[in-house]
Amino acid sequence: MPRTMFGNLRLVGQTVLLVAILVALRAVLWELGVEGMSPTAVSAGIITSGIFVVGLLVAGTLSDYKDAERAPSDLAAGLHTILRECEAVHAVWGKPELPSLRRRLVAVVTTLRADIDAGDSRTCQAAIEEVSETFLELDDTDVPPNTIARLRTEQAGLRKALLRVYQLQREDFLPSAWAMIVAIVVFILALLMFTNFDGLAESLATIGFLSFFFISLLRLLSIISTPFKLGAEWTEDDVSLFLLNEFVVQVQATGEGEMVVADIESHAEDVEEKLVEVESRQDDPAKSAETATTELADQK
Repeated sequence: MPRTMFGNLRLVGQTVLLVAILVALRAVLWELGVEGMSPTAVSAGIITSGIFVVGLLVAGTLSDYKDAERAPSDLAAGLHTILRECEAVHAVWGKPELPSLRRRLVAVVTTLRADIDAGDSRTCQAAIEEVSETFLELDDTDVPPNTIARLRTEQAGLRKALLRVYQLQREDFLPSAWAMIVAIVVFILALLMFTNFDGLAESLATIGFLSFFFISLLRLLSIISTPFKLGAEWTEDDVSLFLLNEFVVQVQATGEGEMVVADIESHAEDVEEKLVEVESRQDDPAKSAETATTELADQK
């Protein structure tokens, strides 16, 4: 699904709720006579250094998020190339068997979702290896060896993109650095709670703005560390798999002529709804992938 113009407001809403609690707590402390200390150059330096450190780490993790965004497009491009190359080969030499190929390629998409859902499975890796069975059908034919080599190169590209997904999805963002950032933010928020910024209104406005800033960055780091989610957990901040859904649409439309972009996008949304429906019916991600593969590969 494409990102909307205003993005997802869930992060903002949850952050505003936490900020409201902190502001209310500061107001209660003020009414109890705890006005706090006056701001100093030291406290200002602590807040400034916290902003710098957290912002620097967020900027550093964005490169991983960009890698995650490239993975679905690399997978979709490789799958599409294999499909079209094999269709061209089949038109001349009658091999490979196209229905089996389409099922294997769709299985790569469904098992990837199963692996993301499970978190610790590697069924998509096995699905990519299963594509080799299609290439073995070409070994005893007159298909030029360089054509088969191109297909295997595309398969290697699928492996590379998939392993990137596995690594980014499972690897935690510098656990020691994360603990340090949380400790710094907690210390700064505590400092703000007991600092008097020349009056109640000024103090509430300052803690509201700075707490919103720091809590938002912490939550953003948490989102970046796990870029792929599915179903109800998916938000506009997560990496979308819509290109893979569009590939499934292209598989289903094979032999029916080229589809216009609007039709592809519309049918891709139907594919996403179908996948979510199947995944909600099955508790086992592997079984849901098998069911989805059967239903989608046979659908026209």
